[in-house]
Amino acid sequence: MKKTDRPSSENALQSGVEKPYGQQRLGAALTVIAGVSWGFSGTCAQFLFQNYRILTPVRLCAIRMTFGGILLMILALLRYRENLRLLLTNKKDFLKLVLFALAGITFNQLSYLEAINYMNSGTATVLQYIGPVLIMAVSCLMAMRLPNKKEVLALFLTVAGVFLIATHGNIHALYITRAGMIWGLSAAVALVLYSMLPVGLIRKYGAVSVMAPGMLLGGIVMSVSTGLWSFHPAAGTRFYLFLAIIVVIGTVIPYTLYLVGIGLCGAVKASMIASVEPVSATVCMVVLLGEPVYGAELVGFACIITTIFLLAGKEE
Repeated sequence: MKKTDRPSSENALQSGVEKPYGQQRLGAALTVIAGVSWGFSGTCAQFLFQNYRILTPVRLCAIRMTFGGILLMILALLRYRENLRLLLTNKKDFLKLVLFALAGITFNQLSYLEAINYMNSGTATVLQYIGPVLIMAVSCLMAMRLPNKKEVLALFLTVAGVFLIATHGNIHALYITRAGMIWGLSAAVALVLYSMLPVGLIRKYGAVSVMAPGMLLGGIVMSVSTGLWSFHPAAGTRFYLFLAIIVVIGTVIPYTLYLVGIGLCGAVKASMIASVEPVSATVCMVVLLGEPVYGAELVGFACIITTIFLLAGKEE
């Protein structure tokens, strides 16, 4: 039997039900670690932007995707070589992979890092989590139906959350920059593309086999466009340590743990548990960088995160 990185459709739908309780707990723990790691890496990116102006979001995106893609490709070649070969030799599916790499992964990574640069890691991460509500809206349009009560409530909470984050409840003031708001909302749109574009490919070839070449391809495009090979800043050990943290702890490890977590505790439960990411980003930002968070912002954060739980049952 050929080794594959994806379960059958039946097993995928039942993964959170039939797995023993111990495996479900392990899957939940791995997913928590993934979410916390993503949030922590966002704070690391904010630290680099604040202290090393030579590092732009575009350059960090190129570094993160290139080196993260290389490490994920090594994993794919070691464990899922046949799936990877089939994907890369199928012309139609390879074109879909290119679209996902550029409009999905690259757009998602770049818009998120730009949002951090113009705002902060906590706010950028929360605004990105508007994505599930946008996915719901797209699904309603594709199915030619009106949203149900839960979906309407999720939409209302999202609008209220964005309003509170942007204005702190004062309609006469804007507490985040216009560029920050644009990039934050762009990150949410990017999350929609990132989530919806690869669905068919992942069902056919598996998540790692799609993510690895997609991330590497996007990294190569970004590296060529930015001339990354000529970027050699004399910034000291701390600079390169934070870059390594973002690539390894913020990219390779959480993606891998999250995929394993989905297999052990199910996609719906994993997606809900992974919503610890914006909480992690906010806590790390406050504790490590001393960034203030106001009451209205916390209420706005809670509104947006609540939508994940309202819509989680729709994921399958």
